[in-house]
Amino acid sequence: MTATTRLTGPQKAALVILAMEEALACELIRHLSEKELRRLVECVDSMGSLPTEALDATFEDFDAQLRAPVPPGSGGEYLRKLTTNALGGERAQRLLEPPPISSKPLDAIRSARAKTLADLLQEEHPQVAAVILSQLPREQAAAVLLELPGERQGDLLVRIAALAEIPAQAVEVASEALARALAAAGGLTDARQRQEFDGVAFAAGLLNELPRKESERVLSALTELDGKIAPKVRDAMFTFEDLSRLGVRDVQTLMREVSSETLLLALKTAGEAMRELFLSAISSRAAEQMREDLSLMPPTRLSDVENAQREVIECATRLASDGRLTLPGGGSGEKMV
Repeated sequence: MTATTRLTGPQKAALVILAMEEALACELIRHLSEKELRRLVECVDSMGSLPTEALDATFEDFDAQLRAPVPPGSGGEYLRKLTTNALGGERAQRLLEPPPISSKPLDAIRSARAKTLADLLQEEHPQVAAVILSQLPREQAAAVLLELPGERQGDLLVRIAALAEIPAQAVEVASEALARALAAAGGLTDARQRQEFDGVAFAAGLLNELPRKESERVLSALTELDGKIAPKVRDAMFTFEDLSRLGVRDVQTLMREVSSETLLLALKTAGEAMRELFLSAISSRAAEQMREDLSLMPPTRLSDVENAQREVIECATRLASDGRLTLPGGGSGEKMV
């Protein structure tokens, strides 16, 4: 039997600590519990004097254990044991448990319930909420917007419409925090540093996803909050190209309210399908005359064409407000059966 086998584990530990430099020994003792410290003191008091070979054998044993490699198969388990001892069971489990399979916070947010997401966005800074909404599919963003208070809806649309670019890092930080909050609430069902963003187009698309009455109500609130952005959003909600989805009767109604000069100018840059739609709404003789007039039009400033198209759009919007035609796109108040 060697000298070290006659010593217990606590006695060997006490001998090693006594052999350390004072600063290092103090640092080690600081991490011991009161129970462990009392046991060490008792061991030292009970040992008395020891032969030199016992001390040498203890230090050699300690050195050998330090140098012994940890088997790869048990290394992870050993680290878990150390972490548990150092941090406590609950904190260690939280730290060491595997991360969720879905690592993209925005994916989690996009699977959230509209009501839960709206409740959490109310607690966020309005600019953060606007950025988050801008990253959602328009249909989902519209559903979330409807769950928010009326005064908040207009404010968020102003902020979204004013977005020209979105810092990628800001989106990542905000979405990670929100995803964690959603998970806690049980609401979950690019290399460039800055991402360009057309806030006006997104706001317009979002409004187009709302039922018509809700869209007009929110747009009115937007007009009161920001008289400069609201017209831009309204213009983006319905473009000249959208007229190609009108029915023939609606096109006929529109053509009765727009002068032929304005209509010809508006159709100058239109595609063949758009032209054919308007030509199909009139008699063959009138259609032939319009084709000839379009082919003989002189070079025209693009701004004049755009102004003519805007005039046609405004007329269509006015007729839709009067109930005389139905504009395509946008959310519908009620499903037709």
